[in-house]
Order: sequence, then structure tokens, then C-alpha cells
Amino acid sequence: MSYTPPYRYIPPITWNWLTPCYDFLCTIAGLGKRFRTKVLRAVALRGDETVIDVGCGTGVFLALAKKTYPRLRLIGIDPDKEALAIAKRRLLKKNLDVELHEAFAESLPLPNASADVCFSTLAFHHMPNEVKQKAIQEIYRILKPGGRVVIADFGVTDSRWPHVLLRLFEKVEYIEGNFKGLIPHYLKQAGFQKIAIAKKHFPAIHLVIARKA
Repeated sequence: MSYTPPYRYIPPITWNWLTPCYDFLCTIAGLGKRFRTKVLRAVALRGDETVIDVGCGTGVFLALAKKTYPRLRLIGIDPDKEALAIAKRRLLKKNLDVELHEAFAESLPLPNASADVCFSTLAFHHMPNEVKQKAIQEIYRILKPGGRVVIADFGVTDSRWPHVLLRLFEKVEYIEGNFKGLIPHYLKQAGFQKIAIAKKHFPAIHLVIARKA
């Protein structure tokens, strides 16, 4: 991985020493397997597509997708070595054939127009605004014409308590862009069409879907 980010990278649960606890904490917070199933079902899949998981973390979504659609070509991308090591062990244990790459969302190691669908779950609130924008441009680049993207992350909310609670665990200037609605805005800027919130999930998480023109 030759790319070096010009910003402070934040691990899945903010601190590296908590990475082994990430899956447990997600389950406790209602962001475990049932939530990932909701993300997977946000778009209809044939089952033979090339699917990218941007910010795949510990591989829970990858394992779920491969077990649900065994013929998918699945590629997981994440910059965190420790999270990828957990993902690799999980996939090997379940004997699931999935490609893993250590890379950042704003510098995807994939050719133009090489993917049918891109998913990203709870990764964009770890990025500065300009990086969110670049990551969405990269997703647009690697998608085939007509390809779809699903971004599940925090979005606009009238409630104040998610703002207050998440400030305890997240970098404020990274997550505020989500609360301001920048993800749909950047999708439109990149050229995506049919941008919509497919579902909402407690607390203040939006499943945003869009299609490449």
C-alpha cells in the first residue's frame, strides 16, 4: 500500500486496542448481523456480480454476503491491518473465498468499471469531508455503467442526542459532514443518479443507495 493518507486515520472502534472487541460492541449496539443483513438487502442482487465492500473491517458483511450468494466475486477493502487479520481468520474458518486488500477508500486498488455493486458500512464517518468526496469519486470510477452503491452510515437527523453521544467516541469534524447530509450531496456531484435513502436504522443511520449513470 503505497498511498499515505494526509489525515489522521481512525480505527474501526476509534482505538486499536479495542479492535478485537469491535464485533461484540457492534452487536450490543444493534449494528451486528441483523443490521448487516438489512444493508445487504438494500439492493437486489442476482448472485453472480462482482461486489466490493469498501471499509470491510472484520469481515462480518463479507461472510454474510458470501454465504447468502455463494457465486458472488467478493472483494473486501480496508486500511486497518488488525481488522483485516480478523476478517481473514473469519473467512478461512468458514472456508469462504473472498479477496482482501489493504487500502484506503479514496485510493481503491481496482480498475475502472470493474464492479457491479459497492457496499460501505459505517466507514464514511471516519473520513474528513474531502476524503468522503474522493472516496465516492473512486467508487464511481470502479463501478460499471448502471452499477449501484449502498452507503450505510450516519445521516441527517433532527435528534440531538446522536450528535452528543457520538462526540464521545468519534472525531467531531469527521462525523459532522454526515449529519449535514454530505454523502448524498457528494454522490450527486460524482454523477450518481436515483439517489435515495432506502432505509433508516437506529440511531440516525441511513442506507443511501444510488446508481451510476
